[in-house]
Amino acid sequence: MRGNTWTQHELNYLENSWGIKTLSKIAKSLKRSKVGVFIKAKRLKLGASTRADEFMTARQASLMLGINDSQVVLRWIKLKGLPAKKREMLLGKKFWMIKHSDMINWLENNQEKFDSRKIEFYALGSEPNWLQEKRKKDKLLPKNRFKKWNKMENDLLMICQDKGMKQKEIAEMFGRSVNSIGRKINRLKRKQNV
Repeated sequence: MRGNTWTQHELNYLENSWGIKTLSKIAKSLKRSKVGVFIKAKRLKLGASTRADEFMTARQASLMLGINDSQVVLRWIKLKGLPAKKREMLLGKKFWMIKHSDMINWLENNQEKFDSRKIEFYALGSEPNWLQEKRKKDKLLPKNRFKKWNKMENDLLMICQDKGMKQKEIAEMFGRSVNSIGRKINRLKRKQNV
């Protein structure tokens, strides 16, 4: 471990690497402790190690998009190819890190996977044309599209089905599409028969 005095070269390296390289890699390259590097970065006001202008955590992405953390990690990163890397931060804690530009490109190419009504204006830093168009289309969608069903809704859905209500009526009542209602009824029936 080195002394307390930081050289200009070390300070430049820290500033250029912060949020791009892991805390462990920075500390190893500088031959300093992770805690020492973290404290120096904080004193230099380098911000969160995620460098908000370039990277975001999966948690930050889920909050921005109004969805569940697990949807970003389990579905989008692991199954649907959203580019992300696990990065080690202070005290060995690891986070999925997503490059801001990768997130925007992925969202543009996977517009059917999210509801733009849940994203605040300019949450992505800009409002690209494709997002503006998606916002217009999403306004026309059922209000509960993408919303997870809860037990009470499942029970109420089956009661409506058993009473002979038409799926179009049920869809209007639940704020969902007719196709969504049909798929959910079929899943619930299969579950009951298991």
